[in-house]
Amino acid sequence: MLRQLTIENIALVERLDLTFEPGLTILTGETGAGKSIVIDALALTLGARADSGLIRTGCDHAMATARFLLPEHHPAREWLREQELDGDGDELFLRRTLAANGRSKAFINETPVPVTTLAQLGDGLVDIHGQHDHQSLLNPASHLTILDAFARHEELTRLTMTHAQTWHARHKALESLRQRARDALQRRAFLAHQLDEIDAAGLQPGEWQELEQRRGRLAHAVRLGESARASQEMISGEQGESGDSAARLLSHAAGELEDAARLDPALTPLAEQLRSLQYEVEDAAERIRHYADTLETDPEQLEELEERLALIRNLARKHRRTADELLELAETWREELSSLDQIDDDEQRLLSALETSRTEFDQNATLLSASRKQAALRLTQETEGHLAQLGMTARFATALRPVRGDPRPTGLEEAEFQISANPGEPLKPLKQVASGGEIARIMLALKTTLADAVTIPTLIFDEVDVGVGGRTASAIGAKLAQVARRRQTLAVTHSPQVAAWGGQHFKVAKSTHDARVRVTVLPLEKTQRIEELARMLAGEEITAAARENALTLLRSAVPEES
Repeated sequence: MLRQLTIENIALVERLDLTFEPGLTILTGETGAGKSIVIDALALTLGARADSGLIRTGCDHAMATARFLLPEHHPAREWLREQELDGDGDELFLRRTLAANGRSKAFINETPVPVTTLAQLGDGLVDIHGQHDHQSLLNPASHLTILDAFARHEELTRLTMTHAQTWHARHKALESLRQRARDALQRRAFLAHQLDEIDAAGLQPGEWQELEQRRGRLAHAVRLGESARASQEMISGEQGESGDSAARLLSHAAGELEDAARLDPALTPLAEQLRSLQYEVEDAAERIRHYADTLETDPEQLEELEERLALIRNLARKHRRTADELLELAETWREELSSLDQIDDDEQRLLSALETSRTEFDQNATLLSASRKQAALRLTQETEGHLAQLGMTARFATALRPVRGDPRPTGLEEAEFQISANPGEPLKPLKQVASGGEIARIMLALKTTLADAVTIPTLIFDEVDVGVGGRTASAIGAKLAQVARRRQTLAVTHSPQVAAWGGQHFKVAKSTHDARVRVTVLPLEKTQRIEELARMLAGEEITAAARENALTLLRSAVPEES
């Protein structure tokens, strides 16, 4: 529950330190006194949207700090441990700062966190109900959420949502696959034509380089032959009268060293080296002769080679690949064709998975519907009982309307709260028959019904008594006190009949000091409460009768006050 709220430099507040007790706490004050500042400051610590306009005039920053005591088994404890934000003991500190430049910072147990993280935690700590909630109650879109919270079938709602989402994901995948199948008809024809063209060319790995080499030999056969024969002649042929070819010269040189080695064996390795060179040169000469003899000068074969190279070159240019990459491209296309051929099989698998998702959804949604029907009866009965205590002789109903079509994350139905505010009148939607005061009481009745269905330890009602007075306002006060026995409850009110039910009472007031307006919040003792209630009853001129009426309200609302 909320134990303390500290406010600095927010709106007209210079500094406030408020300590809250369990039970029902009342905030009262004249119109415009600044009661909403307290709620706005608390909302900031819970992650509400920040506005630099909240900063007190003349200040460069503002701050709000809230201290909570967490119940032993509250879900926030585990959440804080998972986020590594848990502090010491049972206390939890939330802090929010605002700067004049519009920037804000958030802290959980003095650890900086994103505002979204603060808001995620805050949603489970305090539930603030203002006049705008009256309008949301008129929107049937919120009614199913309220019913599910009351029914406490979280696992059924989670499974139903999961199976619906799975069905939609698979349905989307199936539609995408079918679009691919439609596109695949044209793609198949295109790929088949391209592959036929490449396959018809009969390309072989490394063929381009081999053809280039062959074309080079054919195109320059005469020049190559002349060079080869001239080289062969220099190595081993007759070179004029001296016969000084390379092979002969090496043979003579080797012979000379061999003869000399008989006199000096140290020359033997050199002689052997020269003789080896002679043999290698003679072998090279033989290979050159063979190369020259095998050279062809065939114009027809050259023309065929040129045509083959032109074919490969055109294919490479067409597909923007090198000649060697064409075979790799063809293999990629074959794999794509194979995957396109698998589309029919994939469609059957997706259809089967889609059917499974639908079956799982129907099973869980049917169980959810049954649970909702039972919960709707209990919600109707308990809410009607609370409405009677709030002075409304009304019939209340939770109507469930089936919804057909594709699986919906919320299940097989929609919910709508209906009411008959007067005997004999038919049930109609809230927005058609309920006045502002009735809506306030219906909302309070629902919150009372839901009090045990939620884990939020603190509830705040901002002028929940709008549009009502007298006995009805007193009944609202009694109902707030009833809720406060199970959840710490704060109520901002203009009604003395409601205010009388508070166990703790704060008065919000404006004062002027040093030409500056300030908002103060004062805890009231019994005598001060009587004066405040008398003011609320009679206005600024408090009479003895007003004080007597105020005391009567306190006695009737809280007997121990007498």
